[in-house]
Amino acid sequence: MFLIAAKDAPADEAEAQRLQMGHLAHLFTLEQKGEISVFGPVNNDTKLRGVIVFNTTDKERIKGLMVDDPYMLGGYLTYELLDWFSIPGQTLPV
Repeated sequence: MFLIAAKDAPADEAEAQRLQMGHLAHLFTLEQKGEISVFGPVNNDTKLRGVIVFNTTDKERIKGLMVDDPYMLGGYLTYELLDWFSIPGQTLPV
């Protein structure tokens, strides 16, 4: 999944911090539940803001998992889902 900027983050620093912390909590919860394996920000692009690798190919399930993300709820991010796979057994180095 590619996370894409939909509108600028709030100018209010406290609100921006609240959204960011909620977003990270949401992602770490999905990771703990085994729903995602890898996620992180993209820092050198104004539109592409992050990448998430889900552990399912069920797009409806993924949409359901992201509906409660604070950035999605606030309309700050949208996403693009692409079909992608890796070779079974491949892992990232520790």
